[in-house]
Amino acid sequence: MVEAVRSGESMRSAARRFNVALPTIQRWVKRAEGCELNAADWSSRASVPYRMRRTPVFKEDWVIGIRHQLRQCSNLGEFGAGAIRREWLIQGLTDPHAVRTIGRILERRGALDGQRRVRRRAPQPGWYLPSLALRHCELDSFDVVEGLVIEGGTEVRVLNGVSLHGGLVAVLAHEQAQHHYSP
Repeated sequence: MVEAVRSGESMRSAARRFNVALPTIQRWVKRAEGCELNAADWSSRASVPYRMRRTPVFKEDWVIGIRHQLRQCSNLGEFGAGAIRREWLIQGLTDPHAVRTIGRILERRGALDGQRRVRRRAPQPGWYLPSLALRHCELDSFDVVEGLVIEGGTEVRVLNGVSLHGGLVAVLAHEQAQHHYSP
C-alpha cells in the first residue's frame, strides 16, 4: 500500500484498490515516512491504551455510599450521578469525577435501578391516518394567533399554515381593527 502511494497513486485510490479505509492508508504511510520500506516499523499497535485508568476502589465505594445516603435522605429524591457529583463538591473533596464517570461506576457496580432507555425511531409523518401516511393525500394545518402587539402599539392577527408532506409554509399578518364601543 505504501509502495503504491510512493509511486504516485493517490491514497484514496490505494484504499479502494486494497479494500481498506483511507485512515488505514494514511496511518501506514505516516509510519513509513522518511525511511526505506524494509526499515519501517510495521508492528501492529493497539488503538486503545495498554492500561486503562480505572477509578480506585475506595472512590467507587464512596460513590456507592453517597448514592445510598442520598437515596435515604434526599429532600428532592435525587440520587443519580449528577446528585452524587454535587454532593462530592459540597463536601469539598478534591478531584471530582465527571457525571459520566460516576454513571459508569454505578453501572459497573450494578447500582442502577431502571432499565436502559430504548430509543425508537420517530413515526413517519401522518402515521395516524393511513392514506396520509402512504402519501395518497396531503394535510394542511392552519392556526390563528391573536393579540400580538408590535412596536408602536399596533395589534395584529397572524394566520399560519403548514403542509405536512410538501413542507410549504404560509404566514399572513393582518392589522386588527380597533373596536371602540360606547354605551
